[in-house]
Amino acid sequence: MSLDTIVERAASALGYPPVTHDLLDRYFDAAEFDIAPSARISIGCLLRRRVEIGPYARLSRGCILDGDVTIGRRTNLEPDCDLVGEVEIGRYCAIARESTFQQTNHRIDRPSLQIRLYEEVLDGELPSTDDGPISVGSDVWIGTRATILSGVTIGDGAVVGAGAVVTKDVEPYAIVGGVPAERIGWRFPPEIRSRLLELEWWEWSERRIRENRAFFERSLGGAEDVPLARSAPTD
Repeated sequence: MSLDTIVERAASALGYPPVTHDLLDRYFDAAEFDIAPSARISIGCLLRRRVEIGPYARLSRGCILDGDVTIGRRTNLEPDCDLVGEVEIGRYCAIARESTFQQTNHRIDRPSLQIRLYEEVLDGELPSTDDGPISVGSDVWIGTRATILSGVTIGDGAVVGAGAVVTKDVEPYAIVGGVPAERIGWRFPPEIRSRLLELEWWEWSERRIRENRAFFERSLGGAEDVPLARSAPTD
């Protein structure tokens, strides 16, 4: 077993405490971690390449982040989520168990599509292919076992139903489901969506969020329930 594998397995078993970030950054060129001290990483997660995790974000057991991956403030990943390639997820998102974000894909225009054959038998490589990075906004809910494919952008406030396969962009506050995923509804009518996008509450400080507790605890029935961005209390 190589030293790289030993260190990687040890960091995973320990839940990537801060001391392992410095060790991996220093001795492994392929690893670059920027993990907030308040982020929580469960035992059994695996982080590879470039990973940035924001304050109070949480990774449950068995999550794999392999690529150029960014996780925003207080976003939660439930068990066994896979994020592969260039993936960015915003703030305050809820990612249900066994969700997959697959930004890179196998090439299918060569005689074989197995990467190991090219690496171990031919002593070469089979380059991956992709349609661009995956970008997920803030306040997004991804349901259990959803799959998000290369090049997709999911707007702020959207909902992706359980088991959906998302192959194209999702509008802010849309609800999508199915294979391939299609819009099946909206969280709010247009006037509320517009006000929420202007408000961008996910950019507020946590002190400001607490000071506006009444807003977060009400059901939004009309535009009057959402403060105008220009009149909302500031930090």
